[in-house]
Amino acid sequence: MTASRLKVLVCAEIALAIGSVAPILGMPVIVGALQDKWGYTAAYAGYVTSIDLAGLLLGSVATSLMAHRVDWRWYVGGALTLSGGFNLLCTPFHGIAALCCWRFAAGLTSGATYASSLTLLSRNPEPARAFSIMILLQVLANAAVLGLFPVLNEHWGPAGIFAAIAGVLLASVAVVPLLPRRDSTATAGATTAGAPVRRAKLRVPLLPSLCLMAVALFYVTIGSYWAYAERMGIGFGISMQQVHWLLSAGVLLSAAGCLSARAVGHRIGQSRALLLALAMLASTLLIHGLVPTAAMFIVTLAVLQLCWNFIDIFQLGTLAILDPSGRAAALVPAAQGAALAAGPAAAGFVLARGKGYTAVLLLAGVTAALAAVTYAVVYRRCRGESVAVRVS
Repeated sequence: MTASRLKVLVCAEIALAIGSVAPILGMPVIVGALQDKWGYTAAYAGYVTSIDLAGLLLGSVATSLMAHRVDWRWYVGGALTLSGGFNLLCTPFHGIAALCCWRFAAGLTSGATYASSLTLLSRNPEPARAFSIMILLQVLANAAVLGLFPVLNEHWGPAGIFAAIAGVLLASVAVVPLLPRRDSTATAGATTAGAPVRRAKLRVPLLPSLCLMAVALFYVTIGSYWAYAERMGIGFGISMQQVHWLLSAGVLLSAAGCLSARAVGHRIGQSRALLLALAMLASTLLIHGLVPTAAMFIVTLAVLQLCWNFIDIFQLGTLAILDPSGRAAALVPAAQGAALAAGPAAAGFVLARGKGYTAVLLLAGVTAALAAVTYAVVYRRCRGESVAVRVS
């Protein structure tokens, strides 16, 4: 494959990875819109989001199982078209039963698209660089979503948001002809460009499994906090307009986290950087749970935005080193989907029992701490197995 053709292919795969996660990026606004415009309680709005993300989980698992047999153009094109259609079907239905059915179907098909993009990206000659670019562009997309979705909600309610998501997915069909037809056209077992990375042959697939478990724990943190971030800020005495501005401004910190990840990884090592970021996030969430003030909300939001994509880059980079075949990376959307489904549901369960947003913060802090402990185990095993886990 020529260098120019490879660049076009990577751009197409990154475009798919961005378009397919629009519902996740706009989760706080969607949850708030369901409450304000369609009269949902905080718990029911969280349940709808969890149903959506449960579909993402199953779509990711299905893709990982069929990755070696599908024609990527037909598979991704069909998933995008169906997901766009299912999002459009969400616009006229306000009842929770019908909405949950269509959100599950939309999540299933968008999850298939997202998993496909990660599977293909993990097999290109420079997966670490591709993932860094992908996450940085997702950060910029997050800023656009958090700026646009509140405007759509003000004029058309959740229906306007779902229609916009459908438009993004259907527009993404334009890049499908650039994808390879079969998995064999990708570069399996790619290695990261740069200095040689020493990889040991692990006796059992324990370390990739532990990493996927840590990904899930981290995304329980993200799901439980992010789904209610808007409501939390309002609950702590900040106006809705100011909360939306803070959510959008936080994207600058996310971009800073992305841009600093490579330099920090070179300096202190990927595993140490990952552990420090998780420890900082867990500590901040737990402190905010004990000190529920507006000022602490701003601090927590800033830390989460700074660490979120910083951690994502190192999670994907670690898996690319531990499993160069890309199979572990293909399961990342499944781990994220399961956790993002569980996170809002767990937070909604806590809120339904009157525990308040402080309990949600403590829940998020504990799961972040557990993710850090899991990665600490991986780090110790990596040293024992002589596996390099530095960013090259």
